[in-house]
Amino acid sequence: MNIRILNVLTSILLLSSVLQAQVLDEETGFIFVKAEYLFETGRYDEAITQYNAVIAKDPKYKNALIKRGLAKYALAAYKGAKMDAMQFIEVNGISAESAGLLGRSFAAMNDANAAINCLTAAISLDDKNTDFYEWRATILENEGQLLKACKDYETAMNLGSAAAESKAKNLCGISKNQSNNKPKVKVINQEPDQPSTIETPVETTNPGEIQKDEVLSEGTQEPTGEVTENTETPTTIDDSEHPVIDESLPKEDNTVNSFVIDEDLTIEVSGQELGRRAISETPSILILADENGKVTVNICVNKSGTVTKAEFNGSMSSIAKKSLVSLAIRKAKEFEFAPGKYDSQCGIMVFKIKGS
Repeated sequence: MNIRILNVLTSILLLSSVLQAQVLDEETGFIFVKAEYLFETGRYDEAITQYNAVIAKDPKYKNALIKRGLAKYALAAYKGAKMDAMQFIEVNGISAESAGLLGRSFAAMNDANAAINCLTAAISLDDKNTDFYEWRATILENEGQLLKACKDYETAMNLGSAAAESKAKNLCGISKNQSNNKPKVKVINQEPDQPSTIETPVETTNPGEIQKDEVLSEGTQEPTGEVTENTETPTTIDDSEHPVIDESLPKEDNTVNSFVIDEDLTIEVSGQELGRRAISETPSILILADENGKVTVNICVNKSGTVTKAEFNGSMSSIAKKSLVSLAIRKAKEFEFAPGKYDSQCGIMVFKIKGS
């Protein structure tokens, strides 16, 4: 009798543990869904709070660490984004997403070599992701490594990126319809690609929090690591041939469309003829701020007029309070442009704020 009672009690305890685990998993899942909604609607600061709750319950839960890192990156908390990518790698192992986030974070903190290595690792894990090629190409272009940049833009173009196609044509003279084109770039004694290794230094601060000194304030950026001198041989562009105008791609036309929302806010749109494109719907925007300055958002607009991409541009901003950045990104996505003739046009939307 005692053995039977013991077996029954053991079964009850096991069932109770299973039910408790299911309840906890359902609760974590509910919080994660809420965090995802906040993330997708551009409420990044609120999303981070919910991702914190998920990660506190289970750091391995789905891709919560990556999504929290992306939310931090959107708010210019680059150090926090880097730490989340590193924590994900430590807990789950390296993935294409974590390597990509780590690369973008290093790039934002002006460590180009580390950024290129991380993005190279991301590409080795997922060679069909156009973002990885475009991000690496942008860094290479800024570093003056134009031949490598053109190669990445061409690859992203062939994978279907309209933004990369515009870059490949305007920067490199490469057309999607002409497979034998060579980039019009001359390189002398260019060094081979760096190996795709990732070094992850030990961090001692809490990765679940955004540190006070992480975001821009009054035109300054968060502290960065030591910058190494670029010793690569300069690259020159061969402009002996006249460029061929491709009517299917937007031109590098930086005409500015400036319009006043109210006495505290003016918005400017420019880049790839976006300044010439009519805006059919402007969202209601109310910004309350104590400082003067600007928040700049990189945007891309498709043929139907929908804003398909909106990301904070820290280098062209003088204000980066997370509440204002989150609001600017969210409102940028709510603009509707008139239908256009290009698959994608990318430029900037600048929120010029007059503080009270």
